[in-house]
Amino acid sequence: MWNGKSDRKKTISSVFFRYACVYTAGVLFLVAILFLIWYILDETGEVLPANHMEISLNESADEIRKASEVTEELLPEGCTYGVYRADGSWRYGTFPTQEIRQAWENYEQSDIYTRGRGYYRFFQRDSGEVCIVKYEIATRFRNRSLEKFLPDPDVLLVLSFIVLFLVYTVLMSRRFGKYMRARLQILNEATERIRRQDLEFAEEHSELREVDNVLRSLYQMKEALKESLYRQWDMEKDKEEQIAALAHDIKTPLTIIRGNAELLDEGEMGEDEKAHNKDILQSVSMMEGYLTMLNEILTEDVKKGTFGPQEEGIPQNHDTEISTESLADEFMEQARLLSSARQYPVIFHRKELHGRIRCSMTQILRAFHNILSNAMDYGPPEGKIDVWLEMRHEDRRTGKIWDGRGDEQGKEKEYLTVVIIDEGPGFTAQDLKHATEQFYQGDKSRNSKTHYGIGLHTAEKFAEAQGGYLVIENMQARGGKVSMYVCLCPEIG
Repeated sequence: MWNGKSDRKKTISSVFFRYACVYTAGVLFLVAILFLIWYILDETGEVLPANHMEISLNESADEIRKASEVTEELLPEGCTYGVYRADGSWRYGTFPTQEIRQAWENYEQSDIYTRGRGYYRFFQRDSGEVCIVKYEIATRFRNRSLEKFLPDPDVLLVLSFIVLFLVYTVLMSRRFGKYMRARLQILNEATERIRRQDLEFAEEHSELREVDNVLRSLYQMKEALKESLYRQWDMEKDKEEQIAALAHDIKTPLTIIRGNAELLDEGEMGEDEKAHNKDILQSVSMMEGYLTMLNEILTEDVKKGTFGPQEEGIPQNHDTEISTESLADEFMEQARLLSSARQYPVIFHRKELHGRIRCSMTQILRAFHNILSNAMDYGPPEGKIDVWLEMRHEDRRTGKIWDGRGDEQGKEKEYLTVVIIDEGPGFTAQDLKHATEQFYQGDKSRNSKTHYGIGLHTAEKFAEAQGGYLVIENMQARGGKVSMYVCLCPEIG
């Protein structure tokens, strides 16, 4: 049971706040470290202040005015200059060609701002010449090698902070993510166990209140699911026992019917009575076969490798090898029996057949019986059913089904196709989508009381177990159409 300790646990918000405080303290520490480095470099003179050129020019201003000739030694490192006559003509200096005229124009206008980065300083020399010096306001490294390969110290400081900030952010994010993953792993384990229906595990707890609340909900859901599954298993077991008992009870009247029919068969009867009595005995044999198969489904586990989920309970058993011609004869006999019993005409259209099939005769005949019976259920009382038996092929290049005539190069699979067409209202859009689902009954106003929605479902499963499939569609004018494809195995066909 829940122990009520979650009130003393951490919350995600408190954990996040703690990490936010640590993160903020780390950022401030980075700022302090970089500021300390900058302070040390400034105090030791390794970094020159931003106005160091301007200060140097002020200190050497008199020398620039009085010197017989201005040289680079008189100027701070990094400055460029130019010396002009009083009329503005160029004498000498280090200005690039495109800046010689621009510098003089700035002098005439007393404009100290350059078009690019830097400023102009004007000196009126004692010789009557004018010296114009271009300098910059920027921090610089005293060491020439550092100045050559590194950006300005202030830019380098900003870049260093950005890089360190991003690295620190990634490290803290990963640390926080790792912490949360470790706390959420218990949730993943619990949900995975529930997904596998492994419900025999004890309640666990986390140090985070929110995670603990979710775990409590999962545990309660697990208990409810466990109870529901046990209840469902008990119901399924009861249902199987009832079905098994019912199947056993059905054998008694079948035995009586068979015994009376056999006694009648020994007496003298007319030809019609003998034919009807023979149909009774054949039908009893079919029902006994169905009961035997039902008992096997209820008492035996479905082995791995069968089609579909285990709850379908239809073994994949290819125990008979038969020619398509003989199988077609069996279909026709099944149709004759059902047509005779229900007084519903069935018309066969049989084309040339060939090849052999390995299948479970009980399953394949039951599939045909279900489709045909379903067609009679939905057909009009005065209607009829058409059954087409023919060979069809699947083209390996296109996947399309064709009748086998023409180009044979693309042939991959060959099927005995059984097409059953009724004259009823056809399938609705809902029917076409769900008709093969177990217990689906469609529009109940059109169903008989004995129609339980399992015919097409079991027919499809039998066809798939054999290696074929079922196609359900409507005729263009009126009526439903169900096609069962029974595959000929290559080594057999």
